[in-house]
Amino acid sequence: MGHPIQQDGLTSGPGGDGHRVGPDDALERALARLRAGDGPGAEEALAGVTGAHDDVRVLHLRAVAAHLCRDDSAAERLMSEALSAVTDPMVLASLHNDLGNMRLEVGDPAGAVTSYEASLAVHPTDAPTWANLATALRLADDPAGAGDAGLRTLELEPQSWRGRGAVTAAVLALTARDRETEALDLVRRWVRLDPDDPGARHRLAALGGLPAPDRAPDDYVESLFDATADAFDPHLAGLGYRAPELVVDRVAELLGEPVADLDVADLGCGTGLVGALVRSWARTLAGCDLSLNMLRHAQVRGCYDVLQRSELSAFLRAQPTAYDLLVCADTLCYLGDLGATTAAAARALRPGGTLVATVERLVDPVGDWRLTPSGRYAHGEGYLRSVSAAAGLADVEVTRVHLRLEAGVPVEGLLWSARRSGPGQRSDQRSGGYATGARQGATTTRAEGRMGG
Repeated sequence: MGHPIQQDGLTSGPGGDGHRVGPDDALERALARLRAGDGPGAEEALAGVTGAHDDVRVLHLRAVAAHLCRDDSAAERLMSEALSAVTDPMVLASLHNDLGNMRLEVGDPAGAVTSYEASLAVHPTDAPTWANLATALRLADDPAGAGDAGLRTLELEPQSWRGRGAVTAAVLALTARDRETEALDLVRRWVRLDPDDPGARHRLAALGGLPAPDRAPDDYVESLFDATADAFDPHLAGLGYRAPELVVDRVAELLGEPVADLDVADLGCGTGLVGALVRSWARTLAGCDLSLNMLRHAQVRGCYDVLQRSELSAFLRAQPTAYDLLVCADTLCYLGDLGATTAAAARALRPGGTLVATVERLVDPVGDWRLTPSGRYAHGEGYLRSVSAAAGLADVEVTRVHLRLEAGVPVEGLLWSARRSGPGQRSDQRSGGYATGARQGATTTRAEGRMGG
């Protein structure tokens, strides 16, 4: 979900105008090394500074350098000395915040809470420090307090990504602990404070405070993934994320060994986790996503011929009979009603073409789909079969799977595959399998890295 620290700890202070280092060459060199993450280099630059035993700037930089060198006791001692030498109240607030950052990074959220509260006691209107406090409280197992701190961030910095992210994380922490009444109260206060945020209203619907829409708002999904793109891959790795492998295993089961002869589209491609695995089946590989930040990461991965910023249903409707294979991992959980999207997928497939996707499973068999407290949608097995049939898809297979962990508990999912009926299929030697052949002479448009609307 991204790095917890919202300030860099090097030039802290209101508006970025805090205790910047002076013109001394050694301090400037040390600051440059710290910004590069080079603790030993910063320590070397500071080693020759004379008369610095009570210089707040030097003590602060030495503390950050020790922190980067993972010498936690030295970092605490040096920051304590810097705090003792401070006379400017704004610098005092900044140093307490930076000490909180250090403590949070070394896994001491309770200590970080103490530091952030000390900072806010001096400078109570600093929104980034309130956001840091929200993170520390959540990690210290106080999600209700984290939500209050997130709302205070929004009061000070209306419509800010810091505040919205802090409140969202607190809501998810509360729902993960089955404290949905508290989560609903928090979201209602969020909507009153930030009524224009689509994420707030979607969370309210997910908790029963509004009628459930048939899909998550596009701007909510876009902002959610724009904010999490930089830490997306390592975060999912920590959750035992399996959806890409499940999708590609089903592709291999149905289509056999890859021979790079198919036109493939990755719907909701994100950072390209699925694309990298399915590339060997592709003559051409296109990816679409609502999040520009996700697409930038996918472009760096280098496996796509075309990347397009688009909602997946619109992407499909614009390209009839363009693809032999459509893959979609953990994207349909932001749609409730899948009828129109499945029909668009069927039209985008060539006869004999294949769709492979994952959804979250509706464990309670009542209804076709449901918006869950997580803000995502779950779907029933029978519903997937019915929308497949309505769209003219055949050979439907729906398998129960575990997609990832959430709060230490496996997320129940469904692996769904189907085929567009008609000529163009070729029999596969695997029992019960089938495969689609790419059209001979089909036009291939290569637009490496394109991100169009």
